[in-house]
Order: sequence, then C-alpha cells, then structure tokens
Amino acid sequence: MKLRALSLLLLLAPACAAGDREVTLRFDPRFGSEPFACGRDFAGIGTTGASVTPLDFRVYVHDVALVRAGGERVPLTITDDDTWQHDGLVLLDFEDGSGACMTGSPGTNKEVRGTAPDHDDYTGVEFIVGVPGEQNHLDGATAPAPLNAQGLWWSWAGGYKYVRLDVRPTTQTEFFYHLGATACAGDVAQGFTCQYDNLATVRLDGFDPDSDTIKVDAAAILAGVDVDKIPDGMPDTLPGCMAFPGDPECPAMMAPLGLRFESDDAGAAQTVFSVVD
Repeated sequence: MKLRALSLLLLLAPACAAGDREVTLRFDPRFGSEPFACGRDFAGIGTTGASVTPLDFRVYVHDVALVRAGGERVPLTITDDDTWQHDGLVLLDFEDGSGACMTGSPGTNKEVRGTAPDHDDYTGVEFIVGVPGEQNHLDGATAPAPLNAQGLWWSWAGGYKYVRLDVRPTTQTEFFYHLGATACAGDVAQGFTCQYDNLATVRLDGFDPDSDTIKVDAAAILAGVDVDKIPDGMPDTLPGCMAFPGDPECPAMMAPLGLRFESDDAGAAQTVFSVVD
C-alpha cells in the first residue's frame, strides 16, 4: 500500500525535468546610481536636470530566457503564483505605496522566479518588456494576477501599460510614462489588433544568474525629455508619453528601450537595463 501511494505521488508531482534547477533573476530599480524609493526626491533628471518625486514604477516582462556561452537561448519556465507571475508573464513592482506613491499597492516584487536546465555556462539573459498580444486585451477587472493590478490597463481596446513610470516634477503635479501598444482596435468577439505592439526585447550579455543583478534605470527613460515642461495644449496635450499617436515626448522616451515611436523598425541599443555584478 505504501509503495502504491508513493508511486501515485510521483505521478501527481509537478513536472520538473531531471537536471533542472530553480533560477531567481533579481532586479535593482534605480534613478541613475541611486536606489529607487518612494518618499524621496531625485535630482539631475532629464534634459534640464530636474528634481522629481516618484509616484509609480512597474514593469511587465515575459518570454524570459537564459543564454548559454555558445548562444543557445534556453527558456525559463516561470513559476506561477497568486500575485506576480502567471502563464509566463511577470509583473515587476518597484513602488511600495508609501510617500507620494499612492497606488494602493504596498507589495513589491523585484524578482523573476522559474526553472531551467542546470547548465554551467549561462552567460546572458533575455526577456521582452510588455504583455503578449493574447493577454494584452483581457479585462483587468476579471483577469488573473498579475493582469488585475490597478492602474496598469486602459481598457480592453487599449490594452495594458507595459511600463508605468510616473513622477512629480517641481513645475506640475505629474509627468507620465505609460508604454503600451499603439492604435489598437477590435472587440471581444473578433479579437484585437494593434498597429504597433511596442514590445521591447532586452538582451544582456556577461550575466551570471547566480550572482548578478539586473539594474532598471528610471532616469534613463527620462534622460531625453524636459520633465519640467508644461504642455501647451497644441499639439502637446499631456505631460509625458502615453504611447498615443503623435505624442511629442514619446520618441525620446521610447528610444531608451530600443523602440521607435510609431514604427516597427529597430531602434538604437536599449539603455534602461544593465548588469550589476
């Protein structure tokens, strides 16, 4: 009887291939060289060296993989949980709801957790910033975590905000960065299409998953814009970039992720993510 019970338990155990190991990718949010934190100010931001107070900083990533020395890309099997990781999608949440970060979300997540074959020659990591198309137009009110996070979706038609970085400069109450797919249309029955998916592929070489950390630099996103600039209403209607067609701040704010605004062409090398030994 004990032998039969043990055999049954082995059959029902979660599938984990022999030789696989657990992997934890650690992310370090920063404003330049300074650790990101709600409730404090950061100076020297943007083209005018402005001072800003963080309001929000969250990022979706998916299609995570480790890269071997020979260039082989090895997908990371994401471990599902009830809050941050589900079906290969991970929400990195760097704000803790304190100070001016009044998001109603005190929890934070600075890790991607999963399993991968136990090779000893991993030298890189790759992932996509954003939400896959098949998940991007779910209803945030009923979708499973992490797609139910407040403040990270516009509507079924508009989809999710892949990156949300909001700050308060001294000249105005908010300056936004809401990156998502552009010019989406459709309905629940027929599905949705977007003219530009705006998904950013990030590849970092010289990365040891056992000892290195991935820096995420909020200052790099804001480096090419004047966060103190007050919109004139024509044609600039909002402070910052929300990925809307014609938004004048978007080219400079999407370039740090290696994206071109309103274009599928590859941009310059991304500068937001880097390896920290």
